[in-house]
Parts: sequence; C-alpha cells; structure tokens
Amino acid sequence: MHTVVAQSQSLATALRSRGVRHVRDDDTTRAAYSSDASLYRVVPSAVVLPRDADDVATTLALCRDRGIPLTSRGAGTSVAGNAIGAGVILDFSRYLNQVVSIDAEARTAVVQPGTVHATLQDLSDRRGIHLAQLLDQS
Repeated sequence: MHTVVAQSQSLATALRSRGVRHVRDDDTTRAAYSSDASLYRVVPSAVVLPRDADDVATTLALCRDRGIPLTSRGAGTSVAGNAIGAGVILDFSRYLNQVVSIDAEARTAVVQPGTVHATLQDLSDRRGIHLAQLLDQS
C-alpha cells in the first residue's frame, strides 16, 4: 500500500512541477474516481482536472514517458467500466465543459470534451436550431 501512495505522490509532484495545477492524489479523491456506474472498482494513481489544452498535453506527455495508463473522463458517457483506470484520470468536466461554437449553416458544433449533452441542446434550442438538425448529415 505504501508503494502505491508513494507512486501517486511522485506522479502528482511531477505533474505539478510541470505546471499542471489541478492534480488530486488524496485518498478521498482517488476513492471517488475509482468507480463509475459499473460494478468495477479501480483506484487511480492521480486525478487531473485540466484547465486548458496545455494541461492535457503535459499530462499526456508525462504518462507516455512513464508508461502510465491514462483514462479520459468527460461528462458521464461510458460509465460501464470505461471511465476508471489505475493510472491517471483526466477529468474534463470541471473546466473544459463549454460549447465553443454552433454553426447552423454547416450543421456543426464544436464542444470541449467535458460538455454535457443538455448544455449543447439548450444552447442550440435558444438559437432556434434543434440538435437533431446539427446531427442530421443526410
């Protein structure tokens, strides 16, 4: 158990030293991120709440260099065991959760990875565009 905690702290320290500010490696956070809607339970080494693309790139590079698995977690999709993992959990839902743009003419929307479907639906409805129109590519 002490080895896992030491590895988690080392990883978190390395991420912080590279400028990633929102790194969680406390037992409570790691326990909270160890499960999803499935029956599985896998305690991660650390949880990163990226504020921007630089945080994501830095985290990816460190995990790649150290051979640490990385699991991306968005806004509740794939909760059948896909949102948990033993390495780093990259949780986009806190900060990278915006609808960047909606282009009705091109029938496209650009969203950040932590965007909730209902948010996109609400914004498109307010602009008089039904989400189905964005998705219908026929």
